[in-house]
Amino acid sequence: MMEVMPPHDGAGSRVDWTAAAAECRVPGFPTDYQEFVGVYGEGEISQSVGVRVPQSAASVPVYVDRLPEDTVIAPEMRRWQRPELVAVHHLEDMILWGDTAAADALCWVASDTDAEKWPVAVWARHGGGWEVYDCGMMEFLLKVFRADFPECPISELTVWGNSAPRFLHMREEQRLRDAGLDPWTGEPDPWAGVEYD
Repeated sequence: MMEVMPPHDGAGSRVDWTAAAAECRVPGFPTDYQEFVGVYGEGEISQSVGVRVPQSAASVPVYVDRLPEDTVIAPEMRRWQRPELVAVHHLEDMILWGDTAAADALCWVASDTDAEKWPVAVWARHGGGWEVYDCGMMEFLLKVFRADFPECPISELTVWGNSAPRFLHMREEQRLRDAGLDPWTGEPDPWAGVEYD
């Protein structure tokens, strides 16, 4: 992953993984995700894909957690791209680890007691509902960057086939904004310091 998307200085988040597992009521988290968080942390990839960290390590009120109850019971969230998966996977087992600028949900199906076996599940807002991918979180992202799926699994196309995705930690994004810069271009931000009613 680091060859495709080099981390910037100061990236990465420290997490008490035992406490994080207790927060989400799971036995643990996948190793690849723990490695990703240690190297990159919480933040965004190319202004398109947000990656969350556990609540105890999050700097904003957006963190890894089970799907909210109102989401689980919403009729529109019960759509699946392949109807045969309805009986196999349950929304109550989903743990949200990321999202996209197009309002897709990136989850694991955390039904197995072994977190290494959790597949990635995606609610593609413009793709007809849930789909499950038999790979881990980092492999999923790499396959999106390399356009290795038959079609883009998310509604946000900015990172699809992007050979040079860029990750920006929340701290660094805020530091740049505080300095009056657009965090993604490095150019002066014309809206810096503007307050809205």
